[in-house]
Amino acid sequence: MALRKTEERRQNRPRESVLKVAARSVERRRTVRRRIGGALALLAGGPALAAGLIWGGHAAWRAMFAENEFFEIRQIEVTTDGDLGAENILEYARVRKGLNLFAVRPEDIRGSLLSVPVIANAQVGRRLPDTLVIEVAERVSVARLGRPGAGSPLAVDATGHVLGPSSVRATLPVVLGVRDHGLRPGDVVNDPMLRDALKILEICNQAAMRQELAVATIDLGSEEQIEVGLMSGEQVLLSRGQLEEKLRQLPIMRSVARSRGLDLAVYDMTVDRNYVGRPATWVDPAEGTGE
Repeated sequence: MALRKTEERRQNRPRESVLKVAARSVERRRTVRRRIGGALALLAGGPALAAGLIWGGHAAWRAMFAENEFFEIRQIEVTTDGDLGAENILEYARVRKGLNLFAVRPEDIRGSLLSVPVIANAQVGRRLPDTLVIEVAERVSVARLGRPGAGSPLAVDATGHVLGPSSVRATLPVVLGVRDHGLRPGDVVNDPMLRDALKILEICNQAAMRQELAVATIDLGSEEQIEVGLMSGEQVLLSRGQLEEKLRQLPIMRSVARSRGLDLAVYDMTVDRNYVGRPATWVDPAEGTGE
């Protein structure tokens, strides 16, 4: 009897093992399906969840800041180093009191200001809870552009940026012969000779030179030389090289001429050395002989 039961157990063990293996396999497949289903659900719901979080974040930000009356702009502090009025700057900036401090973007305001030709730089910031701060650096005109037959007068700053009629002053020296056509406020002059003219003005405006060399005109019509007309009436002929060295010699030449009682009208500094001064009555011998 015992032997028969032992034999039956031996026959049932393989059958039980197969059933257990099959059950574990089914369970593994179910687990894999559950995991895949969960991953797919997460992938499908992730964007919606992210969108919801973003929308909720924006709504919270608007409620706390951009639509909060506590941050309404009640003061706008405007400073400039030039002649623009605060009203003009606010018009260019497209801001006003009553807007929300966080509803306006400082970078957008700065971009609007920098689109104005006369503005060289701008900084915009917030001072909580209700103040917008705007700082402007203006371009300074250093010369007028002489343009025969042109319409409104234009000016340029020290970097060659073109400024409009509001920047033109009668006391500014006139630069003639600029080769660029169709210039408008906001453009930058490309004529390389204008850089020489601006360099001449920079040198002559130095404290040690300003009184002696007040510039009235600079003529760039010739590519070989630059003709500078002084307020005192003399004409200075310059080649394009060694401008500073030559201009620093010019006051010395004028002083020597005055000490000798010479009334010189033209200073020819187109050579590297041995500069020549000529009186107004001087006539070129070649012209006198018809050659």
